[in-house]
Amino acid sequence: MKSRIFIAAALALLVVAAAACNGRTSTRNPAPAPVTPITEPAGPTPPPVIATPVAPTPPEPPPPPPADLPDAAAVAKWYPWPRSAAAYESLAQRTNPPPKGFSRVPAAIGSYAWWLRHLPVLAPGEPLRYHDGSLVPRGNSGVTAIVDLDTGRRDLQQCMDVLIRLRAEYLRAAGLERRISFRYTGGRYFSWSSWQKGLRPDRTTPDLKLVPKAAWSDSRGSFMGYLQTLFYDTGTMHHQNEPAVAPAELAIGDFFVYPPISSTQNGHAVIVLDLAVSATGERRIVVAQGDTPATDLHVLKTPRRGTYGDPGTSWFVVPAGDFTGTFLWPTPFSWDMLRRFRY
Repeated sequence: MKSRIFIAAALALLVVAAAACNGRTSTRNPAPAPVTPITEPAGPTPPPVIATPVAPTPPEPPPPPPADLPDAAAVAKWYPWPRSAAAYESLAQRTNPPPKGFSRVPAAIGSYAWWLRHLPVLAPGEPLRYHDGSLVPRGNSGVTAIVDLDTGRRDLQQCMDVLIRLRAEYLRAAGLERRISFRYTGGRYFSWSSWQKGLRPDRTTPDLKLVPKAAWSDSRGSFMGYLQTLFYDTGTMHHQNEPAVAPAELAIGDFFVYPPISSTQNGHAVIVLDLAVSATGERRIVVAQGDTPATDLHVLKTPRRGTYGDPGTSWFVVPAGDFTGTFLWPTPFSWDMLRRFRY
């Protein structure tokens, strides 16, 4: 009994001692004092950073119009056919400026070169159309301008024909009607003056034979009848025999003619509407074409690939005169295909 009392007392003393030990603070390992964080002394608040506004680069001003631009009276005189555009815009304005470092060759007011350079063009974005008014599929993808020149409702005014039309329209407007004459069958020339007198070609003979069939007429309708007869009866096969032009003599109004390979394979022709030259003698040209079936006369765009010139412009590179390959696009031409109307 006494031993049990003794054990219980001993256990009680151990519990008290443990409690005292747990509540005692050690003097050999005192608890660390709380650390006060060190901060930099507060300075003045810096001002907010304000970005300096950068003025936008102003767009380049449009080039001034050509000094020899025809006025309203001159436009009515020189381009008398029915036009579609609400206002006159010159081809030279649309293709302005020439490539950097190039200047247009001089052209006297009233000359054929001046007349072609200032042909009226349709408003930007107007679609390329066939003679019947239908749209040419993807027609505008390779075009920088469409000349405001009626095509007619029949499929007659094709590639070579529209070049004849341009030359005849100019000579008539310039008062040089006696010079209007173009190649016909048999290698002979058929003149506007003969048509005015009422003479018409006899299509039953292989050579040009004119017979009287109408009264004298100088009307616009008679003039277009003469041209449409040429369109119907002649083509690249005839006009490839026009005078050849040396590469060094290339001029506005000259044309390249690709002869037909066969009676079933069409030829093609394009005309030079403008010409620019650099100080080193390099040349660039603006080229236009009609097509088959008959389409609006349109100015060709330089493609993105190749060495045709700055991509997407109207100005094609002209190779050196001793170049023997082909150039231009989409039809390849060579220097030996360069021609000029005799009259």
